[in-house]
Amino acid sequence: MDEDYEEFVYSEDESALSISSDDSNHGQVRTRAAVAAAAAAATIQSQSSAPAQSQTQYSVDYGYEDEEGGFFDDNDNDFERAIGARPIKKAWAVDFRVYDPDGLSATQKATVDRMMPLLATSRDTTTLLLRCYLWREEPLVEDFIADSERTLAKSGLVAHPKALRIKSGNEGFTCEICFTSGADEQYFGLACGHCFCTDCYVTYAAGKIREGESWRIRCPAPKCKTLLGEESARLLLAEHTDVLDRYEVNLTRSFVNDLDSFTWCPAPNCQYAIECLVPRSAMMTVIPTVNCKCGKAFCFGCKVDDHMPAPCYLVDRWLRKCKDDSETANWLKANTKECTKCKSTIEKNGGCNHMTCRECQHHFCWVCMGPWNEHGQQFYSCNRFSEDSSKNARDSVSKSRAQLERYLHYYTRYNNHEQSVKLARQLLATTEKNMEQMQREMTLSWIEVQFLSDAVDVLSVCRTTLKWSYVLAYYMMADNQKIIFENNQSDLEMATEQLNELVENPIGQSSIEDIKRKIIDKSTYVKSRWETLLSDTSLGLQENRWQFEE
Repeated sequence: MDEDYEEFVYSEDESALSISSDDSNHGQVRTRAAVAAAAAAATIQSQSSAPAQSQTQYSVDYGYEDEEGGFFDDNDNDFERAIGARPIKKAWAVDFRVYDPDGLSATQKATVDRMMPLLATSRDTTTLLLRCYLWREEPLVEDFIADSERTLAKSGLVAHPKALRIKSGNEGFTCEICFTSGADEQYFGLACGHCFCTDCYVTYAAGKIREGESWRIRCPAPKCKTLLGEESARLLLAEHTDVLDRYEVNLTRSFVNDLDSFTWCPAPNCQYAIECLVPRSAMMTVIPTVNCKCGKAFCFGCKVDDHMPAPCYLVDRWLRKCKDDSETANWLKANTKECTKCKSTIEKNGGCNHMTCRECQHHFCWVCMGPWNEHGQQFYSCNRFSEDSSKNARDSVSKSRAQLERYLHYYTRYNNHEQSVKLARQLLATTEKNMEQMQREMTLSWIEVQFLSDAVDVLSVCRTTLKWSYVLAYYMMADNQKIIFENNQSDLEMATEQLNELVENPIGQSSIEDIKRKIIDKSTYVKSRWETLLSDTSLGLQENRWQFEE
């Protein structure tokens, strides 16, 4: 691997090691852990047949730490220890790679180069076969070896197609679309033999491409399944560069869309794709959170923003419940009661306590919820609290209301942390002003006041984790394991609030060193509690430690 374009970046907040290309980084000093990573990366690249892949950024979500929790000293020359070092991978972390468009093209090219000798077909045919099989190499090889002609025909291809070119000079040619004819007419046809004038063919292909199609474009003839390969498309669209550029983009997008192990970053205008090999079957117990090069953190499984520690299926249930119930539940709680017989929701719109349910015609008292026929002549005052029938009615309503109260308990705290994450952006703006003020008044460098920005980043991450922890707690059945989880949750929440208070307080000149020490210490503690919560939850999900309500 050429050392001129290697850059090793460690992000403490993300606990991630990133390897990217940058020709401007010459003679860079590396830690011993970086040397070990370089050796591993060089081994991987030496086995790859695609040199262009060195332009791809690889992100592996773990850090390299020594026994004391710090990083290896740059001045330590003990190379054997670097080689023997092992990455400490967090319990909740998953391996993933971030690809830019050039990296995606290089990956496709490497796969085609590897398959061409096995199939003994042209590059265009091999590429189309791989696309038809959604880039699954083993099924393609098995089918091709068993019956190559059938495999090609099923994919709309032929084994050895003739060289494609735009033709003219055929007196007997007539375009089957516009019915122009004559020796001066230029026309084009695929291996199927259906020929059309180039104007019609280009118009047809350009229309498909604008609709988002790429390799699935077929011959314009009715019921013909022959595919328009990449060579044919480039030949036809050579003079239409804007359409050809769109075609190339569609090809790249189809590569990512056709593979379960790839997905696009959901951030607006982001061009990066992420590869993650966590199978769908494991996503009941694993939350595959990935971090794009653009800074977006999201779940690879459901494409929702980072929702650790709640698994995808609980997040989906919660979001649907919130969408349907949250505002309605608040209003119902404040303004309605339920019929004690049929459970219909009733709003009191008059002064009389004698209620009649429109659904089941049950008569009951609005105050005590007991049957009205037990009230005698006391229509406007109720003292029936001790009656068994009234007590049973209240118990029935209380059970239903208790479920609503429980939901609102968790939703209120979930929503509170969600709003706090949004307010963190305002806090960041305020913090930046404080940092600039400290630089001016206390002659401190930008690096020396960076601890404030780091603390706000920690707050934002922990608020997000706490927000989703209430979703997990809502569906978690009550037992001793839930108590342990709630204790970890409470510790993180308390520490987060304390750090938030420290960051928001004004910083005076006399207390700068003391405040800096407190904020750094509290940030470190908050991060440790955050890691404890995520580690315990990740292991708990994998061990089926909790039971969740259906």
